[in-house]
Amino acid sequence: MAKRKKQSDMEALIMLVATLIAASIALIIRLIIFIYDVVSFKKTKYKEKSGQAFFKMYLNKGYYGEFILYRKLCKLFENKQVMTNLYLDGKNTTVTEIDVLVVSTKGVYVFEMKNYGGYIFGSEQDKHWKQVMNRFSKHDFYNPLRQNYAHTKAVESFLQIDIEHITPMVVFSNRSKLSKINVSKKHFVAHLNQAIKAVKEKEKYGKSIFTKEDLTQMIDKLTLRQKQSDEVKSLHVLEVENLIKEEIKVTE
Repeated sequence: MAKRKKQSDMEALIMLVATLIAASIALIIRLIIFIYDVVSFKKTKYKEKSGQAFFKMYLNKGYYGEFILYRKLCKLFENKQVMTNLYLDGKNTTVTEIDVLVVSTKGVYVFEMKNYGGYIFGSEQDKHWKQVMNRFSKHDFYNPLRQNYAHTKAVESFLQIDIEHITPMVVFSNRSKLSKINVSKKHFVAHLNQAIKAVKEKEKYGKSIFTKEDLTQMIDKLTLRQKQSDEVKSLHVLEVENLIKEEIKVTE
């Protein structure tokens, strides 16, 4: 009996030690990732472009997703070519906010980033898509294809370029499951890793459209629309909220 108890105590001790080791490893990994986030935040000049302090970005899931996308794109392009939190003149609102945009000789990339997990349901015809984490956690959100189309039209108007030279890309977190998405091939909806791969391929094999002089002019023009005042940002949030309220009234 005593021998069994001793064996049981030993097994419990081993389990405790294993749990502590696993927790320590997980903590170390998270600390390494955190340090990498801090270093890359400064290196990519994200604050200068977005106007966001580190912890405001880090503690907000949406902002953090945009930062991860921005950071990956900064590895493919010169920093000045990658822009974030752009506010351009909108159609249904005074301004429209673009998450991330890249200006390249191969064209302009307009990104709508959704840092979502779980299953994503939707089609290009649906006004709203759905995120399902489990049977108790579901969330509707505005069709990102429509959302990014508005962004694309704003870029077309602001830069005075052909819309065919703009590539809209809806990007979801690698954690999400997109098997329930039903869109035609003309629309790009994919995970973050797939989006980066697609950009690399276009940059490698795509035809050059703009000259370096064109890039300089577009970058100079777009830079003025980054890091807008709190008043502009608040106005945008208020107008979007009002649009949603009006939409709810119509459907009731």
